[in-house]
Amino acid sequence: MTIIKLDKYPVIDDLNQPEANLIEHVRESLSQFGFFYIKDTIQARVWIDKELKNLKDSVDVYYGEDAYTGEGSVFHGTYSRLDNPKNININHYFELISHLLGIISCALGYPKEFLQEVSQQENYGLYIYDREEEYMDYIKKADSQEISIAPHKDRSLITLIISIEGFEGYSQEYGWFLIPDIEGYLIVQVGTLLQKITKNKFKANIHRVRGFDSSKALFWSNLEAVSTTALICP
Repeated sequence: MTIIKLDKYPVIDDLNQPEANLIEHVRESLSQFGFFYIKDTIQARVWIDKELKNLKDSVDVYYGEDAYTGEGSVFHGTYSRLDNPKNININHYFELISHLLGIISCALGYPKEFLQEVSQQENYGLYIYDREEEYMDYIKKADSQEISIAPHKDRSLITLIISIEGFEGYSQEYGWFLIPDIEGYLIVQVGTLLQKITKNKFKANIHRVRGFDSSKALFWSNLEAVSTTALICP
């Protein structure tokens, strides 16, 4: 199967550009691709391990949907919900998510507060992904061309991917294509909850990971806790 590299990826270098331009850029990017890159203005790639290493209350959760069947999938990982935006070590993540939700709301033609209000009603919050030791042992033995995380869509409103290698997306237009890890940038990705709200105007990005799973990501969602016995291998 051929994996292509796109001629041009959706990149937004400045979230503070004139609002009309920004909204149109976000609308086009999410309608066509289901994701876009943004500059890492909060230095998440530099600090995330240090800032989040002492988090507690991790739980195993229902995380995604199978790309082909739509059935729920649970991947090897645990998730901590970050519920204290006043914590100086993590409040910049909440501020960035809030900014993004406002822009996306406007891109949908709603007031800026729309997705924040939906989030409050549905008890959405910020979750950090932390892979299990069992899965890490598996991934260390994986071949660089092996699919280590099966094709799926995130069960989130949006996912903020801080860093990832071996990341591949899918669309009917391109088939499977590379989504490179770009130093100094984050990836904002549509999840199934936003797809549902937009009635498929913004479609959740189908994606998978090949080779070593180096992903560090945050999910804006209300993830459902599951039994550890429900976990499945990719």
